[in-house]
Amino acid sequence: MVIAIQTNLVRLADADARRRGLAANEHEIQIPSPGALPQLDETLIDPNVIEGYADLELGLRLHEVWGQFCLMQWMFSVKDSGRGVSLADLPAGAEMRCDAVLETKHAELHAFLWRIRFEDRRRNDAAYRESASFTSDAEVAGTIPATAFSKPIDDCTDDEVLLAGCEHAGMLAALRWVMDPRRIWADPTIMEIGARPF
Repeated sequence: MVIAIQTNLVRLADADARRRGLAANEHEIQIPSPGALPQLDETLIDPNVIEGYADLELGLRLHEVWGQFCLMQWMFSVKDSGRGVSLADLPAGAEMRCDAVLETKHAELHAFLWRIRFEDRRRNDAAYRESASFTSDAEVAGTIPATAFSKPIDDCTDDEVLLAGCEHAGMLAALRWVMDPRRIWADPTIMEIGARPF
């Protein structure tokens, strides 16, 4: 699965570079292609589907898969050498982080995604700002020091909030898939967050 995620990330980054008029080696995401994976075709994003994405959809999907990749990189404690990380080079018996650490990471990612969602709703949902839960939600949100793009989430643009949400949703989905062997990768509920962050 980590190789499938890496393949999807390369495909999306290459498509994003083309749309932006960049050479592939000029894109900010520099991950080597792991090669052909015919046995994982059902997990891979079809290049024709990628070409059909609107620009915004492509950006959102890219950030979602980047989040999945970053989570897998963290889970296997893979360090970036500065030449681009490849998860395809993991040995067959690569050790993952222990269950207790995964549970802690899950709580952190859930709280961060809740905080990002709160920020988006605070900005764009007038009915939510008038709702009975807004004041208490705002108090809780103030206790979660979420950052994105090297700044507090409050200082991010609307687009940055949206992209950060996609990245964290991708991380949360990948982590839940790893933690629960009954989960299906494409489960539509795998990114859901609760009404409260904790």
